[in-house]
Amino acid sequence: MASQEVFQSSKLKCRVTGLTLEVEELRKADRETKGLLFKKSEETLRLYARNSDLRTEVDGLKKELTNKDEEMAQLKEELTKLKEEMDCKDESFQQTKDELTSDVVDTYAAGFEDTMAQVACVHPGVDLSQTGLNKTIADGQLVDVELRC
Repeated sequence: MASQEVFQSSKLKCRVTGLTLEVEELRKADRETKGLLFKKSEETLRLYARNSDLRTEVDGLKKELTNKDEEMAQLKEELTKLKEEMDCKDESFQQTKDELTSDVVDTYAAGFEDTMAQVACVHPGVDLSQTGLNKTIADGQLVDVELRC
């Protein structure tokens, strides 16, 4: 029986040794798993922080975009007002230009009439009936011209 007990004891020792090796392998795997889990946790925290930073940046950019949109709307409003003001000033300019042109024509006509009166005064016998604002001299002849205003 002793040999059977020795055999059983030896068998148990082998079994204990096998289980001990298996437990050591499981502990090693557990340590490796915990190490990987720790690394993944660190990576997750890093990604969470980066995500938070990106959300903050996106929120800032959204606010900036809103401000730019408001600024753009104000500038468009100003541009519309300036266009209306320019149209008004353009009308005023055209009216002033027309008035000045008319004044120049009137002044020219009055000056011409005065000159003709002076010539008639200095040379009372000269016939000035063929002269006028619509005449010019071409090749020694009086010819009609088209007046430009």
